[in-house]
Amino acid sequence: MFENKVVIVNGGTDGIGKEVVRFFCKEGATVHFTGRDRTKGSQVESECDGKAHFYQVHNENVEEIESFFKALENDGHNVDILFNNAGILSTGMGPLSRVKLDDWNHLIAVNQTAIFAYMKYSLLVMSKQKNGVIINNAAILGNDKVNPMLPAYSGTKAAVVAMTQSTALRFANQGIRVNCISPGPTETDLAINAYGGKENYEKQSQGHPRGSYGKPSEIAEVVLFLASDKASYINGAEIVVDGGYSLK
Repeated sequence: MFENKVVIVNGGTDGIGKEVVRFFCKEGATVHFTGRDRTKGSQVESECDGKAHFYQVHNENVEEIESFFKALENDGHNVDILFNNAGILSTGMGPLSRVKLDDWNHLIAVNQTAIFAYMKYSLLVMSKQKNGVIINNAAILGNDKVNPMLPAYSGTKAAVVAMTQSTALRFANQGIRVNCISPGPTETDLAINAYGGKENYEKQSQGHPRGSYGKPSEIAEVVLFLASDKASYINGAEIVVDGGYSLK
């Protein structure tokens, strides 16, 4: 389905991002993915039969993101699809009255500024090509499911939804589609740690309408659909992927 397509995955060494890298490779794409951990990146590369290429990028450093895109340009790569995925939850937790400014700035840098930077540099290429697809990873906490202990995190995810919609409108007549997904709780290290460990995560998941939280593969399937030509009439949308969790 994605033969000869060049895909970028921001945060492809764990969880949803890792599964998306694998899925795109299975469908014939060449995937360039970023992350902090070189060991994890090499492991993902080894699972993808030479179709995935890891770049060590620290997303709080915009200069490193820019250098990543320059490396792709120097190697003559297009940018057909961007899955803008990486985010953090462990910093800036609690009510705003307890959030430290340094933690707030770190959260904004990774969850919002990095998303902006990957979009910016991808759009510079896509605008020349007159085609491309961007899929941003937001969260139901940014729109559909309010949590009183996560106002800072929720704010960054709401910003992702707004950036998605505004950018989609701006570039719709240039052959570029921009959508976002808002997953519910999904079995990733980030989510498990947020719940205080595997045991409590599994206990809490029993309260989901279907009796279990999501799997990364279930999110990856939606990402690939949005990236495909089957979704050609979907633009500026926030797709909630939570099995009905936000309806509670």
